[in-house]
Amino acid sequence: MLPHPTGVLSDLDRVLLDAPSIQSRIAAMAREVAADFDGKVITVIAIMDGGLFFVADLLRAIDLPMRLVTMSASSYHGTTKSSGQVHLPWPASLDLKDQHVLLLDDILDTGLTLGAVQDRLKQEGAATIRTGVLLKKRREHAREVAVDYVGFEIEDEFVVGYGMDYQGRFRNLPCIGILRP
Repeated sequence: MLPHPTGVLSDLDRVLLDAPSIQSRIAAMAREVAADFDGKVITVIAIMDGGLFFVADLLRAIDLPMRLVTMSASSYHGTTKSSGQVHLPWPASLDLKDQHVLLLDDILDTGLTLGAVQDRLKQEGAATIRTGVLLKKRREHAREVAVDYVGFEIEDEFVVGYGMDYQGRFRNLPCIGILRP
């Protein structure tokens, strides 16, 4: 396991996914993506900041030509529950007409963020849109969205680590866990 700041893991009630499990599943997802986009140049749209570690590890494992565009989209706004309002600043110079797009995010929770981005990608004229998430919560989603690649399904709990945070903390954990109450 990668080194971590002293005491940070003690803030977790429990670890859901350890680093080796995460890395193994990401390698499998990379093989799926490479097979689906074989022979194509892909444009990766990565939702930040929570997807940072997932996106970096996944993209390093995909042997395809690609360009990467990062954007911020959020509905949490510093709390443990979605506000229901998606903030989605769109890059003005982004041309996606006839592009093969891989949309990546850390977690499918309410479906609002991914749904909003998928809608915009369709409006922009993307030739194909495939979506991948590291985590998908087992819950009724406020909006159903198509997801092609799922790392893990988890219960409807607020998670931190491996890029996901609570008020800016815990992103650097090498695992994914549940905070102590």
